[in-house]
Amino acid sequence: MNYEKPLNELVKPDWLSEADWKLTLEKVESADRMRQDSKAHVELYRSTGGKEGYELGGCPCLLLTTIGRKSGNLVTTALNFLKHGESYVLVGSLGGTAEDPHWAKNLKQTPKASVQVKDQKWEADVREVTGEERAQLWPSLVKAMPLWGVFVERTDRPFPIFFLTPKRDA
Repeated sequence: MNYEKPLNELVKPDWLSEADWKLTLEKVESADRMRQDSKAHVELYRSTGGKEGYELGGCPCLLLTTIGRKSGNLVTTALNFLKHGESYVLVGSLGGTAEDPHWAKNLKQTPKASVQVKDQKWEADVREVTGEERAQLWPSLVKAMPLWGVFVERTDRPFPIFFLTPKRDA
């Protein structure tokens, strides 16, 4: 089992106000809370075709649909992303909890996914980023999404990172 530091032991970043820090900690208080928030976000995103819900915490958000590793059912999650060339980068932080997010476990078992960005839907080629490539990419990810740098201090597990690239018709 991976280590998970209590939230009250995290150091508030200078760039966040006390109010924003408190709200951030409330939102990541548990994996269950984050999953519930994601379900509500998915419903809003779907019901508006991405007109609402595209931004999550001031960052762009997509809907990722994976195949559940236990159920075999399609599971959709709202996730922040960063663009990297043609690819969309996803980071499995789950607020720095001790366990990888379900969506990341699903992708590791079955690297197939569909994606919705705003009203655009597509099938994705999925690739986990590891090793030296991961080490080189990580600083730019933290620069773009600084909370990942905070959350990584909460656990000893490396956050899984995936590239999702729109499939090209053969």
